[in-house]
Amino acid sequence: VDFGRVGISAVMQDLTRPLNPRPMQTSQGELLLESSGLRVCGRRVSARGAALLGVALAALCGSLWLAAGHGALPAGPPAAGTSKPDVTAPGKDGVCSDRETCLSIVDAFLERQPRQSFMGGKGVGLMQTFGPDSFDGGPCGDKMCKLVEPCPNYEQTPHCRFDVYDNALAAIYLTCRGRLEEARSVLKSFLYFLYDDKGALKLLAASYTDAPAKAGDYQGVGVADGAVDTGNNAWVGLAFTHFAAETGEACYARVARDILEALRHDVSCADDEMGGFAARGPPYPHNYRSTEHNIDVFSLSRALNSSADAESAATFVRSMWGHSKQAPDTYVTGTGDAAHCDATIPLAAAAADVQFWSLLADADPSAARKNASVTFALRNPGSARYKGGEGRIDGLWQIDEDLIGSPGGEGKGQELYGFRFTSWGNGIQWENTASAVMALVHYQQKYQRDAPVAGLDEAISRARVSIRQLLQAYQAVPASVLGGNINAYIKNDHAADYPGGSDTGIGWTYLRYPHVAASTWAGLLLLYQHDDGAPVDDAANPFAPPRKPVPSKDKSDADDSCLPSGGGSGSKGGGGGPPPPSGGGGGGGGGGPPPADAACKAHPGCSALTGECCPTAIGMMLECCGI
Repeated sequence: VDFGRVGISAVMQDLTRPLNPRPMQTSQGELLLESSGLRVCGRRVSARGAALLGVALAALCGSLWLAAGHGALPAGPPAAGTSKPDVTAPGKDGVCSDRETCLSIVDAFLERQPRQSFMGGKGVGLMQTFGPDSFDGGPCGDKMCKLVEPCPNYEQTPHCRFDVYDNALAAIYLTCRGRLEEARSVLKSFLYFLYDDKGALKLLAASYTDAPAKAGDYQGVGVADGAVDTGNNAWVGLAFTHFAAETGEACYARVARDILEALRHDVSCADDEMGGFAARGPPYPHNYRSTEHNIDVFSLSRALNSSADAESAATFVRSMWGHSKQAPDTYVTGTGDAAHCDATIPLAAAAADVQFWSLLADADPSAARKNASVTFALRNPGSARYKGGEGRIDGLWQIDEDLIGSPGGEGKGQELYGFRFTSWGNGIQWENTASAVMALVHYQQKYQRDAPVAGLDEAISRARVSIRQLLQAYQAVPASVLGGNINAYIKNDHAADYPGGSDTGIGWTYLRYPHVAASTWAGLLLLYQHDDGAPVDDAANPFAPPRKPVPSKDKSDADDSCLPSGGGSGSKGGGGGPPPPSGGGGGGGGGGPPPADAACKAHPGCSALTGECCPTAIGMMLECCGI
């Protein structure tokens, strides 16, 4: 992917595509040609001739620009380490036309998303996370570009994932959108997995499949990922809280309080100086503390007026500032895993969600820290095709070109703007980008006047228009627009036309599939603020306390009307269970140290890779595993 291609380089790309010598623009704005020759009108041109052609075309474009009265040509992408992103006023071509049109696309996508079939009936069960079916991996052959249908990893399982985080986010969106019965159907599906036949609450696994499972199941064919992640369960608690506030139905607040009580019982580190909550509970606990998970718990605790839990989680989030040697102006991802409530801080990538979600949640009120974190995020790390670009870790802002487009060809060739998953990653990840734009708008409203960040307004506009372009072209938001499949990802060639999706840099990738979390965050963003200068609706911020009051604890304790038959003991803990499954991670609340046999280095065919491979953190079994 060329993160810096703009203007003249797009013209040059069309001339050179048959030989695959894609030109690129470096982070200093230089045009480089990575081939010994190119063809123009069918004739091979030398490198010197190519340079002269580029100069001539640039001069022509510049003359036309000036003649049109636009003034100076816009600058290319900034050098790494500068704060202003490469953004200019966005065009409106290919954008869903208005707020309601855009939101209707999100509504329709969620309505047609496959549900868990074993629960029976239309609109019943959790939603499938990726798919159904891909948006095509590109024209580079089956080995490197063909995507598995109807969802990632289907050839190995064969089941699709129904992730807890994505569904919690969808329930929050549907509640904010006023589609309360659709939200209720998702929450009822959660209730089925939360309370066992004796009425005891069991915290949720990270992901299920469409095969039967029940409360307290953390392995088996019905469970895609048995990790009991703190963040995932906090997101579900937030979904119940928002619904309870909107409807006034106290039973749903009771469920949220049961979840928070179970988290407090299983994973609290309140007696530690750093505070917070460990990232993973029984039956397969881990000791590390995740910053992102604690942002989630902080928001849930604040909404439920559990001040001690909120302060503990916020204390941990604030304590994670400034420990990274690679990115000192960021919040680190969390602690080590060696001991109970481990306080060590290992080397890790700077994660986009940690920077932006801490801002959206107001978990740390320091304006100076927010300014520094946003300034870091808006830096453009440069292109992987430029010498040294591969190792650049300074900044999260990216520019991708959609070389494939939608199944109907719409959107092909569009230049898109957003954020990569981490400072070690490559390519825009659209779930993070949509939530990041919301966070940037929040910064614009709360901090920009007194602590201005250069390029903030332009970045908001560019990325939001890109999301609206994706909605129009794909009738959903894909996880990534970058082509290639898992084999291309393993090859680890970020400079390839089809590099294997958007690489997180920490052990897995996002491929070209419709994505519930990315589409739902897009919907929440457009509810929050649809366009530049439009009013901001804080109720669409899932981390913010609900606009309406949450039913009191006294009322919720007395209401068990929503619970499964015999449910509602509010019993502590999500623990107990069989030996741990292979796998880990989980979207949104997920991640963490993998079991030893999942590590790439434990498998000879994957030994050149880092992180977890067999499976990856999102459950994909790489071909190199030989399984």
